[in-house]
Amino acid sequence: MISLPALTALFGAVVGLFLLDPKALPGLWHARVLNILVKHLVWHRNSALVASSSTVSSAPSTIFRPRYTRSYCSIAELDFNLHKSNSTFYADLDVSRIELLVTLFKDAITPLSPRTTLAPESVYSRRNRRRQLIAALGGVVCLFRREIKPYQRYDLVTRVLAWDDKWMYIVSYFLKPRGRHETEKMQDRILASAVSRYVFKQGRETIQPAEVFRNLRLLADEDTTAENVAATVAPDRLPLPCQDLVDGAAPFGGEQDPWTWAHVEMERQRGLAIASHMGGFDGLQELGASLR
Repeated sequence: MISLPALTALFGAVVGLFLLDPKALPGLWHARVLNILVKHLVWHRNSALVASSSTVSSAPSTIFRPRYTRSYCSIAELDFNLHKSNSTFYADLDVSRIELLVTLFKDAITPLSPRTTLAPESVYSRRNRRRQLIAALGGVVCLFRREIKPYQRYDLVTRVLAWDDKWMYIVSYFLKPRGRHETEKMQDRILASAVSRYVFKQGRETIQPAEVFRNLRLLADEDTTAENVAATVAPDRLPLPCQDLVDGAAPFGGEQDPWTWAHVEMERQRGLAIASHMGGFDGLQELGASLR
């Protein structure tokens, strides 16, 4: 039987670990994910990016709005080189992507009952929902630029990068927090970057991302082709929205969204030019067939 002093010492060690390095506690990853799900699917279940009574789409730039997360390098995440291990980047990416997904696509992919404020005519309402729509992760590519040292803090910024007929691509950046003077260039702040791809599935059927976006009014009903993009958009690209998705504010901090749907299509094509290279890794399946 464990003595009372031993139990006291063990309890003190756990409390000390929680205070000094909470990220090292077993089960914290699951707790972070559970907190996100409870926050969005229970406490804020009836909130939405687009009002259900509205017949118009959201602000065009909404689909590209980022989700910000602040974290740090725990002692438990160090490798033999005493910096953040490459495998631990993916655990942080999981948490960041999950919050982005439930914020943007809660009405489509939630396993719980649809929110009561969802318009009855929505394809995701209780009346019209037939089969559960899921977003399945299809791959992640992560590039490391600079080491992250013990207890070093960093920001994780995640947003939709692009989409095609099958995949939705999400980009994430590990960034050094801005200093007081904010003179450092953005490229010098990037510690690592990652691209993930998701496919929307309804049973065995693959649902195109654009269809999901339109059903959620995150994308205009009409298609914007490359031809009218060239005809309607000036050569200078507009800045990306920087307002956090969960802030509930306008994409550009209260100012009117200067984007049009043509800008959205132009940004999609720009991101797709990078994300499409991810498809080249599908050839690894064929190379693997030659293994003995």
